Amino acid sequence: MPQQEEYLIPIFFINGQLESGKTTFISQLVEAGQFDDAQKKLIIACEEGEVEYDADVLKEHGVDLAILTEEEFTKKKFEELEKQYSPWAIIMEYNGMWDPKRLAEVGLPEGWALYQAITIMNAETFQVQWNNMQSIMAESVKTAESVIFNRCDVDTMDLGSFRRSMKVLNPAIDIIFEDKNGEIITGINEVLPYDMDAEIIDIADSDFGIWFVDARERHDAYDGKIFRFKAQVFRISSMDGDDFIASRKAMTCCENDIATVGFIAECRQGESFEDDEWLTITARMAYEHRDEYNATGPVLKIIEAKKADKPEQEIVYF
Repeated sequence: MPQQEEYLIPIFFINGQLESGKTTFISQLVEAGQFDDAQKKLIIACEEGEVEYDADVLKEHGVDLAILTEEEFTKKKFEELEKQYSPWAIIMEYNGMWDPKRLAEVGLPEGWALYQAITIMNAETFQVQWNNMQSIMAESVKTAESVIFNRCDVDTMDLGSFRRSMKVLNPAIDIIFEDKNGEIITGINEVLPYDMDAEIIDIADSDFGIWFVDARERHDAYDGKIFRFKAQVFRISSMDGDDFIASRKAMTCCENDIATVGFIAECRQGESFEDDEWLTITARMAYEHRDEYNATGPVLKIIEAKKADKPEQEIVYF
């Protein structure tokens, strides 16, 4: 007889800071019947927020609730919960002040599997929290598949900067903006600090980060355009002799998290440039599949490259 495929209990991992709206988000999913296909559901809440779960709604949809303290967040406790509730699906409301890696560190019972990770952000408090807790919040973005900004106001908030902050940490992450009524906001047009209609588009030293993030996302808008910018030569061993990365050092999260970012550059006289040398580059943007990206990404076809002084501010911010 053919062997039956083992059923894995899916974990829907919902992260975010206190008062970000995690409980409300989960409650809305439950009430909308998103988990009704699973006969038994268990919410594991790792903190008690201002909003409480409606016991009647949970009962109506067959959802049990367990609230764990930090000391109880262990594999042994998970195994006890499985025996007690026999869940078919688990929704974990995580404590945003804990390192997301902690779930992997404590370990999961056999048959449990992380299925989806979502981070919730309160747009009204995001900037203050980001300024004060970047390292903690950044980890919740790096490990998530989606981030949802709720309580957004397109007229008073720079949602484009919110998106850049997320994308530089996790380029593959899906970003959703919701207004104060919970409606999804679409068609957010970021105001760019450079003229995309110019024959040669000049990228100021301070705007390299915006250009880097936006060019990776919007291929159609950038393909074929000519840009002039300042960058540093950076090489990796797998590249052809004339190719290099037109790069900058960037602060992706905090002062302890400096990374090299940039695009592959193809240059006929590339071998004549030394590693770490600063150049003013004029190049046409193309999009090609490259092994260095392991995907299709921006490739700069250099028209002109000449030596340059380093910028006053060497570190790029997003």
